[in-house]
Amino acid sequence: MERDYPPLKHHYYRLILVGILLLSFALRVYRLGYHSLRGDEGSTYVFGTESLTELIEFLRVTEFHPPLYYTLMHSWIAWTGGTEFALRFTSAVTGVLLVASVAALGRLLLDVRLGVIAAFLVAVNPYQVFYAQDARSYPLVTLLGVLATISLWHALNHERWRDWIIYGLLVLGAMYTHYSAALIVIFQGMFVTWDSLHQRRFPRQYAVVGIAAGLLFLPWFLSIQQLLTDYRGYGERVSITDSLWRPLTAFAGGQFLKSEIALGNAFFFLPFLCLGIVGLWVKRRSAALLMLLYLLVPLIGVYIASQFKPVFDERYLIIASPAFYLLIGAGLVWLLDLRRTWLAAASLMIVAALLLSGGVALSNYYFNPRFAKSPPWREVLDYIAHKARPEDALIYTAPLPTIQYYNRNRLPAYLVIPRGPVTSLTEATDELQHVFEDYARVWLIPAAPGDWPVSHQVEPWLDRHSARLDQTFFRIVHIGLYESPAAFFDATEPQTAVFADGLHLTGFRLGDGESPMTLEAGEAIPLTLVWYAEHSPTKAYTVFTHLVDSDGTLWGQWDNPPVWGTYPTTEWATGETVFDQYLIPVEEDTPPGEYHLLVGLYDPISGDRLPVVNERGEPIGDQFQLGQKVTIR
Repeated sequence: MERDYPPLKHHYYRLILVGILLLSFALRVYRLGYHSLRGDEGSTYVFGTESLTELIEFLRVTEFHPPLYYTLMHSWIAWTGGTEFALRFTSAVTGVLLVASVAALGRLLLDVRLGVIAAFLVAVNPYQVFYAQDARSYPLVTLLGVLATISLWHALNHERWRDWIIYGLLVLGAMYTHYSAALIVIFQGMFVTWDSLHQRRFPRQYAVVGIAAGLLFLPWFLSIQQLLTDYRGYGERVSITDSLWRPLTAFAGGQFLKSEIALGNAFFFLPFLCLGIVGLWVKRRSAALLMLLYLLVPLIGVYIASQFKPVFDERYLIIASPAFYLLIGAGLVWLLDLRRTWLAAASLMIVAALLLSGGVALSNYYFNPRFAKSPPWREVLDYIAHKARPEDALIYTAPLPTIQYYNRNRLPAYLVIPRGPVTSLTEATDELQHVFEDYARVWLIPAAPGDWPVSHQVEPWLDRHSARLDQTFFRIVHIGLYESPAAFFDATEPQTAVFADGLHLTGFRLGDGESPMTLEAGEAIPLTLVWYAEHSPTKAYTVFTHLVDSDGTLWGQWDNPPVWGTYPTTEWATGETVFDQYLIPVEEDTPPGEYHLLVGLYDPISGDRLPVVNERGEPIGDQFQLGQKVTIR
């Protein structure tokens, strides 16, 4: 087919393309190491630091990924050391090459204008920038998909073995990069079938290279049969509407916009997408069909797969995104070719609005914590390392490789939830008790993915069975510092009070154990009580803590069921020790002097206090005075 190239000379288009590539590189390396690694990026580092033998075995039996990308990253990490910038730099360069390859495919399908426009759309698109700053295989499989499509187009039009061999190698590389590449093979096979019917002959070279690529992939495919059977999916099950609309919204940059703006942004793109399909169909039907298959087969394929296992996620559909930008570009080219001033002006205004929304989305991605790609893991682990003591350890409740990455050579770290989705709390608490035997203090990062339900129970268990020394909140992460029971009692003078119904007060501590405790009126008194249940209590008692002077006048009070109201006494097991913490507010007008703390329990329904009893079980009072005074300045 003879092309009608635009009047602008081609070397100007080449200069424009060079500018676009420089822009894409700048956007992809800007703040490249700023965000903390997200979980999957941490996996790239962890896998990449294994030996090649261990890496291949892990990917074969545990992690649902083919080996090419991780093998390349293994060498890259060994050379660069694996900083955040270095880990993501390979994706950034791949993202720039993707821009260039989209330009080449657009020029091949229609003309240089389509190539330049589509390349610009990819260069500045927030969705593409995000994944080009992500240490994962998605940019590479997308690039290989575009290059394979270019090679297929050349092979079908020129019938040279060289083009077919290159096509086969690129398809094989894509399959060894990410399993979603199978959808690329499917849409390309459908196009070859259509072209064969149209030309009335089937290209035998396609069959040869297809069989060769399949045989080269077969050993790996056979080795992962058990993994394929066991794979549960880490995405969602969605409706057909969501499976089409959500990826298109993401391709338009909607991930980094408020939901209502993202919706409008996608609607603005939709007319250009439809115009691109129509315009390309009018100008070159084969190109239009190729792009439609390129866009729709992955979207529909992931939808169908998600009906069997929850595998839908917008990131898996990045392989279809080049077709989206090429069709948008084709729509703009067709509008320009209509040579209607008012139509061109209106289109330019809409494009300007879309560029503005894209700029807002990029700004949100770069700077707005609400759209950050991950929790602030670097900040969290830096804080822990700064505050930690030699007797400290780190515990976490899900196998998050980012914690391993940022904790390198810092604290001894323990995953207290054994690997596997089904875990009992007993297994977790056994591991916690082992850690407490070796360390005086532990830092907890309570990460709890939805498929690790026991993870949610670790922090409540620690709050009930050890003394919490600190709790710090970050953006969407909080951490806790806990003291082992042995360390707590080593630093605390024992004091025992026996209450009725089998409850014993076996120890207490004010603040960090300083004696005497001195503070200002209006401040709060940190108090830790330690209870022991001789048997499971018959009622859910409320604990009261009173600050009184020598005359018994009340100057501070805090009442609640044990452990901030989360652990009723009726749930206590026989022989269980429970740590129970309070912050008792001191009244603003409390006079300077020495004060006592009184502790007791009562039935919240009747108001009756639980008696304190002697060794014969006889009541001797209804409250107990702690053996340490509080001084108010």
